[in-house]
Amino acid sequence: MLNHVGTKVIETERLRLRPFKVWDAEDMHNNWASDEEVTRYLTWPTHKTIETTKRTIENWVNEYSNNQNYNWAIELKETCKVIGSMSLMNIDNRNENCEVGYCISRKLWGQGIATEAFKAIINFAFNEVGFERITGRHAIENIASGKVMEKCGLQYEGVLRKINKNSKGELVDCKYYSILKEEL
Repeated sequence: MLNHVGTKVIETERLRLRPFKVWDAEDMHNNWASDEEVTRYLTWPTHKTIETTKRTIENWVNEYSNNQNYNWAIELKETCKVIGSMSLMNIDNRNENCEVGYCISRKLWGQGIATEAFKAIINFAFNEVGFERITGRHAIENIASGKVMEKCGLQYEGVLRKINKNSKGELVDCKYYSILKEEL
């Protein structure tokens, strides 16, 4: 049985994972939501205006009242700037599993930020909430995302063809990975 606790603050060496605040809109817009290179593999379109980003964050903030909502702002402790997001989604209470999603500012790609945040979320999801399985997926062209999943201990499971629409609305093939609680 899962013990849903909502989006709690989680600290790592370099990062603070915390609930989004309305004032994070500028950081989100400038650091990743308006960057077509970051959003090209995501399932939502690039934000053309900061108003779109503000509305998105307002919706996320309103959803925090649900203790089954897990959506973190990734804040770099050194600068107190929000540089990405990570969430647990597609929660299946009956089968005690979920999926993780994340994106990071392009300026910080290749610095282990996503891996550091993801490892902390895996620990939280298994040990505090009680999930038994966590999955991850990425568009097959997004090789770096697959490397993050592998560094976090997820095992490659296969490709599902034309399973998700990307930010341009095109159906794309995705690679799927998973980790089980006993593999932690």
